[in-house]
Amino acid sequence: MYAAVVALATLPLVTVLLFVLSFLLIWQFTGYPLLMGLVAIRQKPKDKDPRFQPFISIVVPAYNEEVSIEKRIHNLYNLDYPRQNYEVIIVDSGSTDGTARLVERINEKCKGKNRPPLSLVSEERRNGKASAINTGKRYAKGDIVLVTDANCVFDRDVLKEIAPHFKNAAVGAVGGKYAVANPGSLLTSATQFYWDLEQIIRTGEAALDSACLFHGELNAWRKDLLVLDPTMLSEDLDMCISIRKMGYKIEYEPKAIVYEAAPTTVEEQIRQRKRTSIGTIKSLLKNLSYELRPKDLYRSLILPSHKSLVMLSPFMLLAIPLLYLVAMDFDIVLLHLVVSLIVFALTFGLLMRVRTLMTIVDDERKTRFSLSAALKMTYYVALNEYIVLIAWKDFISHNYSVLWDKAESTRGTDFK
Repeated sequence: MYAAVVALATLPLVTVLLFVLSFLLIWQFTGYPLLMGLVAIRQKPKDKDPRFQPFISIVVPAYNEEVSIEKRIHNLYNLDYPRQNYEVIIVDSGSTDGTARLVERINEKCKGKNRPPLSLVSEERRNGKASAINTGKRYAKGDIVLVTDANCVFDRDVLKEIAPHFKNAAVGAVGGKYAVANPGSLLTSATQFYWDLEQIIRTGEAALDSACLFHGELNAWRKDLLVLDPTMLSEDLDMCISIRKMGYKIEYEPKAIVYEAAPTTVEEQIRQRKRTSIGTIKSLLKNLSYELRPKDLYRSLILPSHKSLVMLSPFMLLAIPLLYLVAMDFDIVLLHLVVSLIVFALTFGLLMRVRTLMTIVDDERKTRFSLSAALKMTYYVALNEYIVLIAWKDFISHNYSVLWDKAESTRGTDFK
């Protein structure tokens, strides 16, 4: 180890910088997911008590969801959980279509039919998702609040799988697994590949300390812990950081599955991911002092590796060719390229093996890695690096809003 440090110290500064940047990038893309995968494989199954069934308030923020809301309500009505142990609260956030009228009609039609209670709460103005969640939370009767979106669908076992985690008083929140409902195109299948890796990462994180964050489409938390910051765009990340700050654990439950159609066009992908990236930047800067005091694995390893590096990686990628120009040395460039590619290939190959072991193989979606999968993922990564760059541009120029809009191709999709 000492010899390696001495050898590194004798290298030109440009060479050292090149290898440091490569290490950080490889760590972000393959090293950290691989480490979390190895942790996840070794973890023991969680001991959950299925008899623990607390009352849960499901809050559904909705803006102009007339196309999706009826199917969504019936999906929530049919969950495999005692009807008397949960309620559904639709928060109409200033919709200009018939969302509110449709919810009232469904409620009237289903009264007395052994359904969980359905409530409609209306905000006069549209103030963003965090504000809508706060509004729904004020009317929630349960000690556990579960937030979801109007355009997605739950597997029937969602509540049954999530609820037992809250028997542990140390658990403050639980997230579920996100599954792409339309993985048929280049863009959406690459999105599913990405979420396969996220499942690996979050499983490992929860085993080590806490999942970095949960999905906006499926997250449950103790009601008395949170009042959301209405200025946040990525309220899911901000909520997780706040909960972890209080000393509570954030669990991940891969058997609680939410299905949602992914954007099918590049334009929609850019718009949706850019908003998420701006929200991540905003939340990380808000909590920077917390992250800079690394007293636990969440802020010393998980949060920096899972989120902070992602927001910096486009700049690191751009810095490498610039350093090549500064070095003006073919031997240094060749050494850096060869070593980086070998390390990346090794870690990527191991990661694909872990993915195969951890992801369920069925007739509809094979998990075996192929050249086409590599090309899809390369395209997806390049697109998202570009999105992070324009997110920084819009964040710096204050060109963003807390108001949320789902991609049109994800609304009203017939799936599951």
